[in-house]
Amino acid sequence: MPNIFATALLTTTATASLLLLPAAPAHAQSEACSAAIAAINAAIDGTPDGQLDAATLQSLHFTLTAIPSSGAEHEVITAFANALVDENVDNLDPYTDELNRVCAA
Repeated sequence: MPNIFATALLTTTATASLLLLPAAPAHAQSEACSAAIAAINAAIDGTPDGQLDAATLQSLHFTLTAIPSSGAEHEVITAFANALVDENVDNLDPYTDELNRVCAA
């Protein structure tokens, strides 16, 4: 039975220096994907209102890029992590969709 984690459908709205990242269900099959989704959930759950400030986003970026992974999982986790701190990214949906696709059970 696959583990179910609340996250992955993340939508980013830049409001001042805060980003709103609501969570939605995702399934993770591999250890790398499970770790990535757990890290994302922990970051979201660690805030009272689901809004992550720049320092939290930077920390989550480093956490995600440190997860041992390879192949497509490495690419999608790294792309998602980089999107978190890229000032030119105002919508995480494409990164979230790809994370879900690659990490789907």
